[in-house]
Amino acid sequence: MNVSNYQILQRNDQGFAIARMSGKLPEQMKEGDKIFVCAYQEESNFLICPWQEAEVEQDAWKGQIQLPEGGLYRLEACWQVDGMRCDWADRISCVRHVGVGDLYMITGQSNMAGYGRDTAYDPPCLGVHLYGNNGKWDIAAHPLNDSVDTIYPENAETMTGTSPVLSFARRLKQELGIPIGLIQTSMGSSPLSMWHPEEDGRLYRGMLRRLDVVGRVKGVLWYQGCAESMDEKAVTYLARFSRMVELWREKLGDVPFLTVQLNRRALNVEGKGTEAWAIVKEAQRQAARVLPQVYVVPSHDVPQSDGCHNSSTGNVIIGERLARTALTAIYGRAGQLAPDVERVEYVDATHVRVIINHSFEMSCTESCGDGRVEDFQVEDALGMAEVIFAQGGPGEFFLTLDRDISLPAKFHALCNRRLSSTIPHDVFGMPMLGCYGVEIEH
Repeated sequence: MNVSNYQILQRNDQGFAIARMSGKLPEQMKEGDKIFVCAYQEESNFLICPWQEAEVEQDAWKGQIQLPEGGLYRLEACWQVDGMRCDWADRISCVRHVGVGDLYMITGQSNMAGYGRDTAYDPPCLGVHLYGNNGKWDIAAHPLNDSVDTIYPENAETMTGTSPVLSFARRLKQELGIPIGLIQTSMGSSPLSMWHPEEDGRLYRGMLRRLDVVGRVKGVLWYQGCAESMDEKAVTYLARFSRMVELWREKLGDVPFLTVQLNRRALNVEGKGTEAWAIVKEAQRQAARVLPQVYVVPSHDVPQSDGCHNSSTGNVIIGERLARTALTAIYGRAGQLAPDVERVEYVDATHVRVIINHSFEMSCTESCGDGRVEDFQVEDALGMAEVIFAQGGPGEFFLTLDRDISLPAKFHALCNRRLSSTIPHDVFGMPMLGCYGVEIEH
């Protein structure tokens, strides 16, 4: 398939990509005339890929150019007459703003499609480009899930706003020095079944249609789970998501998944689906622990524009977290991974010790005005024991409970509908992931 304006090509392991061009022969072309193709660096007009002869067959020509990672590039084809120098020959095709870097598939429901409504500085950037729902490449700009003139009706929606993805891609481009391409496939309110090849699968099939156009990708951005957090599907989320990842990788290759844990539930539905929300959050945490190359970042501390959608400011923060995680986990560079509970230990009847998988000093809540630490709970046979004091330390914190507990008992963190204003985080500002039902060890 021919390369198009603004297209980002996925680089191979050697740092190159093949760009293809083709077209009809000029009507006046005669025997002995030739067609040549080449590529220039747009910023300097440097001939990065010298002129090379294209193939001619019947009334058409086709050529291919091996481009190094980077760009942006201008690709040209010329019609050479009587051995004329190519740079003076007639230009018959020109494709602009082509880059070679990494492509990421945008998947999931509304918070990935983007429903931020407020104001935040999150600008478009030349070198961060989007293959949109209209089947065209362009500079990525909000709303990324724009469905005007869509050729992918299975995920058409009209009310989207800002999403975390532009912030993610802009940061990666800045840190890696290569163009980043985004492929939009997300859809608000979409359940896991619409993405699962063995279930409904319609959005999965739409994603494969896009792959036929853009080629292979570097990784997947996944933010989904709200649809499963209102009913019994929550308890099957981990198994179904794990199977989905396995099946996707049969088509996409062994690509990494960068995922986002559900945000806090600000909707006034206390008692309806609250536990299911926590179960899905725990499943998302577990997926990153048990599945290779699956990573998760938290979102429960960011501002929201309504009861369940992150604000534009929140989306910028989440995008930065995804990018920092990718830099560490995928690219082996300096970045950030979310702190996570490694295990919880019983100290005595009123104290437990929470051990984090990072050696960072945790900045931790102490107590609220009413004597409770809302972020943490311990549950035993008698029900919930409230945490009345929390003290952070290097890679751990100690909790004081309002009553005696007995084992077996479980620990919950950051899964309530309303969280405190001082969510525990590492010294670099990354909040710990929420967890639900972690067994407390003796």
